[in-house]
Amino acid sequence: MLDLRLLRRLDWALFAAVMGLSLYGLVMIYSATRAPEAAGLAPPSQYAQKQLIWLGVALAAFALTLVWEYEAVARWHLPIYAAAMVLLLAVLKIGESPTGASSWIALGGFRLQPSELAKIAVILSLAAFLSRRSESIQAVRTVLKSLLVAAAPVLLMLLQPDFGTALVVIAIWFGVLYLAGARGRHLGAVLVCGLALFALMWNLDRIPLGRIQSPALRKALAHARLKDYQKRRLTIFLHPQSDPLGAGYHVIQSRLAIGSGQLIGRGLFHGTQSRLRFIPERHTDFIFSVVGEELGLAGAGVMLLLYLLLFWRGLRIALRARDPLGSLLAAGSVSMLMFHTVVNVGMSINIMPITGIPLPFVSYGGSNLLASFVAFGLLQNVHMRRDKIIF
Repeated sequence: MLDLRLLRRLDWALFAAVMGLSLYGLVMIYSATRAPEAAGLAPPSQYAQKQLIWLGVALAAFALTLVWEYEAVARWHLPIYAAAMVLLLAVLKIGESPTGASSWIALGGFRLQPSELAKIAVILSLAAFLSRRSESIQAVRTVLKSLLVAAAPVLLMLLQPDFGTALVVIAIWFGVLYLAGARGRHLGAVLVCGLALFALMWNLDRIPLGRIQSPALRKALAHARLKDYQKRRLTIFLHPQSDPLGAGYHVIQSRLAIGSGQLIGRGLFHGTQSRLRFIPERHTDFIFSVVGEELGLAGAGVMLLLYLLLFWRGLRIALRARDPLGSLLAAGSVSMLMFHTVVNVGMSINIMPITGIPLPFVSYGGSNLLASFVAFGLLQNVHMRRDKIIF
């Protein structure tokens, strides 16, 4: 249980960074949804109110994460991992598809995205597995066994399809294995094999599936191949003007919004690109565009500095943890949050493909907010208990 004296050992700089980002999120979600109600949208306050409710749930989950020592939390990694896999299987059968991917399970007026919670299960399982094998981390068999921990949820995410979250799980695996001390050539070999598999998925449409005798293999290959719209989304950032009203529309409008903000922005609640709904997914995947338009380089820069503070403190916790388990839990949490941030900002400013990855603590969405606060709780848990004796 939690010794109240441990609360004095919270990383308050990290806490301030996360709460600052959460405040950014509430304000920018409200601003991004201030479209006229006549347009058929929900009242603008409804999105912010839902996010505020989820923030309360996320803070409760954060507090609960601090109660037990992280060793006790990690001992539950198997049932947590199993529950995550069951939810990922369930979403394939009963999931909703508001954006083309069956990734959500309806819960009253809210929706739960199991793939977000599966990321935490992967962090716990990888940390528990590798912390007991620190002496064999450079062996190929250990790397391959750890890869299976991440491969199962990645496969189920690709079947939804949820390509973005699958990439996050892969990034978590690389981050944890790197800090655990895996050989660089082993990680490089996995990366090369992954790229080769991706190239195969890209070109599966050239294989005549009708000639394959096995129905199971034919169905698996049909699910595995990338659809034309997915290919378009992944490559359109290279030349968005080639399809300005289709696949390139998101990127073009995002770039226009950020550029129009200049140094100090158009002013809070005065963004024309967002208010007139030119930016699709402006309160979720492209909320950084709203920040750039309304608050300009100055406001976006402050937000990015908060992220840098979060990453610095998180890496510091990982390097100063008292044992391998704490170090790997922190490494997985930081890898998850960092990958989300870099890819989301990158796609908003048109230097990365559009993958549908939200901005942690800022984008609208309860499941991602919940997963982000649990990762934040793991970081604080490791930091508070970095020493065995408290004076």
